[in-house]
Amino acid sequence: MFQYPGTIIRWVDGDTCWIDLDLGFRTHLQVDVRLAEINTPEVVQWTMQGISDRAREFCELMCPPGALVITNIGKADKYGRWLAHILFVQGSTDRAQILREGKSLNNELLARGLAKPYV
Repeated sequence: MFQYPGTIIRWVDGDTCWIDLDLGFRTHLQVDVRLAEINTPEVVQWTMQGISDRAREFCELMCPPGALVITNIGKADKYGRWLAHILFVQGSTDRAQILREGKSLNNELLARGLAKPYV
């Protein structure tokens, strides 16, 4: 497993996002990331404002585009997305603080009932 700081680019759904990884030496790579070991069911609600996806909305609230996160990346899935655990501290731009105090986004989704375990 490899650990890289990254910046959230956008959320595709509740368990998939694009991240700009900082590989060091001024090298960046934009990757499609799937949150490891969880699955957020494709449950959407129709509202007056359009489609609502609670898991995606939670992810965008905790880690909006531009947020600094720490990714623990393993292998790629069968669709080419990198499986990762994401650590975050809402609103933090300090890598050391995220490593020290960070919460697992994967676990937060499970704890709130927005995701189910997936192996």
